[in-house]
This record gives sequence, C-alpha cells and structure tokens, in this order.
Amino acid sequence: MARTVRTPVYAQPVAEGARFCVGSATAFAVRRREKDIALRIRRERRPLRRAVSRMPFARGMQRLLLCTFGLIDGLSESAELDPQHIARGTRPERSFARLFRLTPEGLVGFLSGIMIPILLVAFLCGVPLAVEKLVLPNFELSGRWVNAIMCVSRILGGWIGLILCGRLRVVNRLCMYRGAINKVLNAYEENRREPTLAEAIGASRRYHKSDAAFLLVVMALSIVAFTMIRTFTLPVQLLVRVLTVLVVAGVVNEPIQALERLKPKNPLSKLLAPYLWLGRWFVIEPHDQMVEVALCAFNAARENDQ
Repeated sequence: MARTVRTPVYAQPVAEGARFCVGSATAFAVRRREKDIALRIRRERRPLRRAVSRMPFARGMQRLLLCTFGLIDGLSESAELDPQHIARGTRPERSFARLFRLTPEGLVGFLSGIMIPILLVAFLCGVPLAVEKLVLPNFELSGRWVNAIMCVSRILGGWIGLILCGRLRVVNRLCMYRGAINKVLNAYEENRREPTLAEAIGASRRYHKSDAAFLLVVMALSIVAFTMIRTFTLPVQLLVRVLTVLVVAGVVNEPIQALERLKPKNPLSKLLAPYLWLGRWFVIEPHDQMVEVALCAFNAARENDQ
C-alpha cells in the first residue's frame, strides 16, 4: 500500500525499548526483566526546537545533535526503567564477569564500549594506510589523484567500521528496535489510524527517513571538507573541524529533507534510493515482542500529546 501520511514524529531506539516524541509528549517504553513493559512519559514544550526546525540549514545542525546527544539521553533515561538482560553468557563468561564484579550484561556492554572505538580507528586509519602502502606505489599518480584516493579510502574505512559496530551485540539490539520503530511508523502512515499489533508486525522495517544514513553522509562529506581546509595548530584545527561538521550537516539536510517529503510515486523520490540503502545496514528485522514495545511507546506519546 502506498504511503499516504507523513507522521510528525521523532523516534529513536533506547536500551531494550523505544522513544517516541509526538508534539509535547515524549514516551519511553522498555521491556523489563519481568518481561512486562515499563512506560515513562515526559512532557516538553520545546519551543526552541520547533522554531529551529523551521529554519533552513539550522534544522540540519539540530538533526545532527539529536541523532547523537538524543541517543545518549534516551539510553540514560531508559536505563532507569530496569530493562531486561540481553546477555546471560556462557559459564566461562560468567566466571570472567564475576572476577571483575560485573554481570554478563555489564561485561558485554564494557567490551562493546571498547570495541567500538577500536573498530572505528582501525578501519578509519587502517584502510587509508593500506591503500597508501600497498596500492599507490604501483601507480604513478599526481598529487590531486593521490589526495582523492586517500579521501575515498578514509570514507570507506569509516563506513566499514561503523557497519561492523552495528553487528556488536549491544548495538545490534538497537538496530532491531530501529526496525520495530519503522514498522510502527509505516503501519500508522499506511492505515491513517492507530495500527494494531498485527498490522505493525506485518509492515515493512524500511522507512523513508534514516538517522544512520544521515550521519554516514555527513561523515563522508566532512572528510572531504577536512582535506580542503588546512590549519596549523591543534586547538584551531579541532574548532574548525567541529564547525565544519555542523555546516556540512546543515547543508546536506536540505536536499535530503526535500526528497524525504516527496510522495513515493514522484520520480525524484528514486534519488533517495542510495541514501536509504546506507540506512538499511542499521535496520534489522525485529522480534514481535520488540514491535509490541515500540507500538506501546507510540500510542502513549500520541495519547499524552497536548
């Protein structure tokens, strides 16, 4: 069925659950250790956010900040709702965890926290280094071509590192809850009413918006911009790069948002296909229980919106 409604909703996965923002209401739903669903409602007027969302370029910077700091806030808030354990661990893993006074879940989270920066740094730096040492010496290229190839290798290395981070157990669960969120949104937009659980489960996990794809595009274009901007002192370099990322996010968001608002039958909507393909690496088919949690958060946010 064709998509007919654009839902004014912002949603993110959290620890064993989902967060939906609808108007002035923010609802957290988390699957608890007792297997029931815990709900928490926050009411936030957010006049500044609404004003910025109408400002060209500034709304792209806001989207970048919501993708990053909003996820951290959601994980912190949902952790207070006593989410269920996702890792029981084998007997050696439990023994190793007790050695450091950790739970198996805490051990998995600790190891994931270590592996994420290791993977990012390894591929962001390792792929360009391998290209520079093993590939480029075999060709006689000008300086411009060398810089262009190194820039592309950094982008590919960063993307590969992020995709592999998505396969870690903790991040993998977030990707599954992202799939559950997308199913609920698709079911709501297709039926023009509050969806049932069966309708949400049967909906597609692919959505026309993707925060992960947006971050990947911003990262890629920021790397390109870094190669064109030269600074000499480290503090100035850090400041310039932070400002560059914000400017890139503001510029990139405008065409992406314009394409996201198009109807599926519009021929120009096909231009969004490569962008959505990037986002699919971070959306995994969820369990039915995950869809139930996401639907609970969505309904609670709509019911409490004033």
